[in-house]
Amino acid sequence: MRSLCALLLSLVLGPLLGAAPGFAADLPEIKARGQLVAATSGNLPPVTYLNDKNELIGYDIEVGRFIAKHLGVKLDLVRLDWKGILPGLQTGRFDLVFSNVNITPERKQTFDYSIPYSRSAVVVVSRANVADINGPTDLKGRLVGAISGGMDGEIPAKAIEKEHGVFKGFKGYAGYAEMFADMEIGRIEAAVAPDTAAANFIKDKPGVAKIVGKPYVVRYVGVPMQKPSPQLKEKVDEAIRTMRKDGLLDRWAKQYFGIDNFSAQLIDRVP
Repeated sequence: MRSLCALLLSLVLGPLLGAAPGFAADLPEIKARGQLVAATSGNLPPVTYLNDKNELIGYDIEVGRFIAKHLGVKLDLVRLDWKGILPGLQTGRFDLVFSNVNITPERKQTFDYSIPYSRSAVVVVSRANVADINGPTDLKGRLVGAISGGMDGEIPAKAIEKEHGVFKGFKGYAGYAEMFADMEIGRIEAAVAPDTAAANFIKDKPGVAKIVGKPYVVRYVGVPMQKPSPQLKEKVDEAIRTMRKDGLLDRWAKQYFGIDNFSAQLIDRVP
């Protein structure tokens, strides 16, 4: 019924709005379609990014490909800026999102979520040559960057600013590559980011930056989907449990994050 209503809506609105997007669906419609349409930003290494062959790779991409295989359908990955991903999911442009989406109470009101397949420890990353930034309490009067609108970026950065003092300046970024490039040349002194992204940058660019202090907050990452999608959620949860049991999440976390025993840090429910 949902797919029929979506089709009728697209026929009515299509001439007015241009080419109508696809509409998300629950599991039976996805299997009938033979294709899982999922969104990712493609600029958040190490969870989703392009390699030197212009191919999408990363921890979340591995997870997405496994889930599609588990569902028995092909995976169609749509790349777009982070700011358009959740609105696109809400309007039915795609079925799922694989782009390090934190599970939050506010988002749970709008989307169904899988159980966690990852986690995001929000940390402060300082330029290596800055000696007096030792954690979130030391960002007052500093040039700070973070992912625009991100629950592990701009939102905690603004909370830190409110708690500990006004920054000298703040710059929002679409992706980690741009943000860490600015840090490397000194345009920002510190960044608020997930430890996984920070560790990946430090590994690739030794001596440029360092993680300082304890995590400001730790959040779980799940696969969001439209409400209500009970059968799809059940099958995605099943795939995540299989990846945990078979050691795949630990293997990919070691490969992309350099973190051991990663799946032991996850929980088997939506928080």
